[in-house]
Amino acid sequence: MSGTGRSAQPTLIGARVRLRPWRADDAADVLAACQDSEIQRWTQVPVPYAPEHAQDFVGSIAPRTWAEGGALFAVEPLDGSALVGSIGLFPPRDGVGEAGYWTAPAHRGRGLTAAALGMLAGWALDRVHRVELLVDPANTGSRRVAEAAGFIAEGTIRQRFLHRGRPGDVVLYARLAADGAG
Repeated sequence: MSGTGRSAQPTLIGARVRLRPWRADDAADVLAACQDSEIQRWTQVPVPYAPEHAQDFVGSIAPRTWAEGGALFAVEPLDGSALVGSIGLFPPRDGVGEAGYWTAPAHRGRGLTAAALGMLAGWALDRVHRVELLVDPANTGSRRVAEAAGFIAEGTIRQRFLHRGRPGDVVLYARLAADGAG
């Protein structure tokens, strides 16, 4: 995926969720979700998470990620209720994309993030040959999401990730086009 000459970021619609580009008016929902201690524990969001962080995310980081060859999507339930979370693909290198996501507390355990991850992987695998996830071994919720979306755990990479200044292990999950739909 090249960042030059890309068309507008698409909206992807599945059976349960919609993945759409972030909008400026999403900043309040992002701010509210990123106050959650679990999102702060498992992701790289700034702590404390301030209004300017949310505005920067929707107004600058998300569009820049698209321009650089990746994609960040807002995840919405089709029933029209509140924002589910964020999901994205970092700009791929050598045909490999890395996915990441967070889920607002009210939507955890409902299968919506797994549905979104399956959609993202299906879309991405038309553009890359492999989609990876790096998940903290203790993040059982995220591991369940990955497995429900058809990702396969390939092993633990020791001290691969620096989180809040401390190195930590990750479980490497991956999905290939040959793996089929999740």
